[in-house]
Amino acid sequence: MTGSKSVRDLQSLEKGVFVALEGIDGAGKTTQAFLLKQRVEKEGFEAVCVKEPTSGPWGQKIKEIAQRGRKNISLDEELNYFIFDREEDVRDNITPALNRGSVVIADRYYYSNIAYQSALGLDPKEIRLRNAKFPVPDLVIIFDISPELGRLRITDGRSEQANTGYEQLEYLALVKKAYEALCDSNIVRLDGALDVQTLKEQVWQKVSALLTRGAAQTVKE
Repeated sequence: MTGSKSVRDLQSLEKGVFVALEGIDGAGKTTQAFLLKQRVEKEGFEAVCVKEPTSGPWGQKIKEIAQRGRKNISLDEELNYFIFDREEDVRDNITPALNRGSVVIADRYYYSNIAYQSALGLDPKEIRLRNAKFPVPDLVIIFDISPELGRLRITDGRSEQANTGYEQLEYLALVKKAYEALCDSNIVRLDGALDVQTLKEQVWQKVSALLTRGAAQTVKE
């Protein structure tokens, strides 16, 4: 990327910063994750992007559900796929990056798990309990959009067909309600219907405050 710094030139924080981007399908998480990584690196910090489900074996099982539906798969089995996939992601990617002082940007994390699986009927408290062993993000940004806009971005913006498992309109409406019920202190909500550049700046305002504090701590110590 023109003008970007090499990894050896990027500075590490004394303590890594963990940011999770969340929202229903079509909310713009992946675009904003890419733009945030660019901005973090431009400011001189190492950034690592992770995406769930991953490309690993458990992530592939989740992607099969997305494409083919839940035939012969119980809700408990589906939840296990997410937990096992996240275990690998945390062990292999998230924890090592945080330990070396990187900014970790997650395109979905266990908040998606809570929202999407509770929308299917599982107890959100039980889902949260199953995820209690994983690192808690410093900041969770939920991009709030209507299910109709999310579907439109999938079908028109990406020229894709909405998948069977996770992108049907009625299901997305339930997922949106589940996201709205989340009230963790690390959560902020942004209007995902805003244009990409405006949303990019709003995201950066939230994240830059964390980096400023982290950099100050590094200098102090």
